[in-house]
Amino acid sequence: MEALTTSPNCPFEVAAVVYRLNDWVANVRAASMSYARKSLVTAGAEAICESAFFLLPQTTCLHRWDDEGLSIVKDTIYRPDVLNKLREQFLMPRSGEVGQSLRLILQRADFDSSIEQLALDAKLPTVRAIAIEALLMKRARWFVGYRREWVNKVYGVSRRVAEFAERKVEIEFETIDILEAAAQDKSSTVRRIAANFLILNREELTPKMAEILEALKRDRCAAVRSRIDFIARKMAEA
Repeated sequence: MEALTTSPNCPFEVAAVVYRLNDWVANVRAASMSYARKSLVTAGAEAICESAFFLLPQTTCLHRWDDEGLSIVKDTIYRPDVLNKLREQFLMPRSGEVGQSLRLILQRADFDSSIEQLALDAKLPTVRAIAIEALLMKRARWFVGYRREWVNKVYGVSRRVAEFAERKVEIEFETIDILEAAAQDKSSTVRRIAANFLILNREELTPKMAEILEALKRDRCAAVRSRIDFIARKMAEA
């Protein structure tokens, strides 16, 4: 690490530096930190962008580095030029855990300006669903781990339950435009989000929202129709 004189120029080299920040030998971690301070932050945006899809999930698994190491990695990923490259990648179809990476990127508000474009133009349904959910529900959520939940404490029966952290998303957008796009989306996952939004706002339906609700009554997905039926029952009981 002390012999390196240039910044990482490919995703493999970026990942290698990050792993050395988590090395089991303290001297190696110290040398890696010194290198990262001056070179990781100046690495090419394309190399950082591609490595981010792999490194973001790793930030919750690596435990030997200190807060400064984690901060350097995250500040590198959240550079404006890197975020621009990431937006381009999220708009295109690609393999891997893209949804997980997007949720982790949304831990900070730096990427919020791209959410609306992803909601409307992303090729992957998973990306559109996460972006639309963040807009309509005004929150970003990401997986943080599992907790043990007792089913029957007497007999020692328990189950693992996923835990999520969240933050508020506060950006200006035309709610009805996003809702309409969600209701007309090709993916039932996205249309379910539109139905969930209507459930939460069933007591304050505007004429346009009521029109969207009527259209979803005839949705080809049973999970969407069941949500609309729930709204009808609740409104009849009111």
